[in-house]
Amino acid sequence: MKYFFSKNWIVLLIIISLISVKFYYLYLSKLNNSYKDVAAYNNGDASHYLRIGKNIADYNVYSDTNSSEASELATWRPPFWPFILSFFFRFTTDVLNLIFLKSILEIGLIIFALLKYKNKSKLKLIYLLPFFLVFIEPQYLKYSVTFLSESLTAILILLLTIYFISLNKTKNYHIAIPILSAFIILCHPVSIFFVVTLFIIYLIFNLRSNFSIVLVHGILFSLLLLAWPYRNQATFNKGLYLTASQGATLSKGWNEKVAKEFTNTDGDLANETLNLKYVDDNLLKDIDKSILTRSKLYLEGTKNFINSISFKEKFNIVIKKLRSNFNPFPEKPKPGFLETLSILFRILYVFTFLQLIFRVIKKNKIDYNSKDDKIYLVILAVFVGQIIMSAYIYTGLRFNSIYSLTMLFCFIQLNYNFLFKLMSKILPSKHENEI
Repeated sequence: MKYFFSKNWIVLLIIISLISVKFYYLYLSKLNNSYKDVAAYNNGDASHYLRIGKNIADYNVYSDTNSSEASELATWRPPFWPFILSFFFRFTTDVLNLIFLKSILEIGLIIFALLKYKNKSKLKLIYLLPFFLVFIEPQYLKYSVTFLSESLTAILILLLTIYFISLNKTKNYHIAIPILSAFIILCHPVSIFFVVTLFIIYLIFNLRSNFSIVLVHGILFSLLLLAWPYRNQATFNKGLYLTASQGATLSKGWNEKVAKEFTNTDGDLANETLNLKYVDDNLLKDIDKSILTRSKLYLEGTKNFINSISFKEKFNIVIKKLRSNFNPFPEKPKPGFLETLSILFRILYVFTFLQLIFRVIKKNKIDYNSKDDKIYLVILAVFVGQIIMSAYIYTGLRFNSIYSLTMLFCFIQLNYNFLFKLMSKILPSKHENEI
């Protein structure tokens, strides 16, 4: 009994302790009154998600008007997270209970993902222990105690990663991959280039041996993803669009101030109206007609701005945003323990990108049965996705947090032997046959 306690229970105690860190930060947020109605419903983006989720629960309509009337402004937010929130609202309207339900969902999904990886890899629980460090990833923790969608998106990306690396030459497809791929984009569209890159890699591996799977999964992914733009067209009759924020985000990433003033902390706070001076005055008369009209004018102004500058100026803007994207340090001070700890983790992720570069330099053929090679493909998809998104619109510390759990998982997998040796020092010896 004593021997059992010294082995199995220590491992379980470590896992429980890692998970409990999340509840500690929930407690701190509660002490700061973050879950009082006044604070929760007046907290920027997070509040908007709450209002939409509540409206869906009350009226079965995607809106933020507390009514049965569809709202263009509500489509500023992608739909996946508000619909999950609306399910929670059917059980409770108390904000504290809502964040608790979100936490339970996220913990459950992470445990499910790690146990799936354990079973597919035929690992004993103790060998899975380093991967439970994802529960204390600081960027994930920061957003997991809010009603923003970043933390749930991070978990969905982690789950997609585990399904992807669990494939091999004898079982090289899974129905969950096209479904998760579409849901991730519908949860946070900034992930679109990462998802599309990884999904194309997935289809290529199946092209010769499973053409019917490629066709079916490609159609399923497209139908799930395009259902929302078609809903918006059917509802408002103003064209196909994923979110009404597209014009504003493009304007924030392309304007006269980006080359000198853009940072990886304030990109989302940029002034989207800067490019309106490049729009014809006659068109500006309609700017207050609707949120979609405003978004189209932002888009029009941004296109005109881009066409008005030289290639060198465009190049400088892209380079500025790319440098910020891969800079692990906040370019403006961000106080707090989690913010400071996040720097260390982002340095690890830069190291992981460097490992990818070294793997590419080797020029060895990708082995689809190799777990590490599939990990490199995931990192490649993140790398490509961030580069394209940075150049096209912009990224930053907040947007890149959606990759935090996956990058940590990939870092642990690629450096597993070293990390496990460190972890095993805190456990009794001869543990291999116990768990």
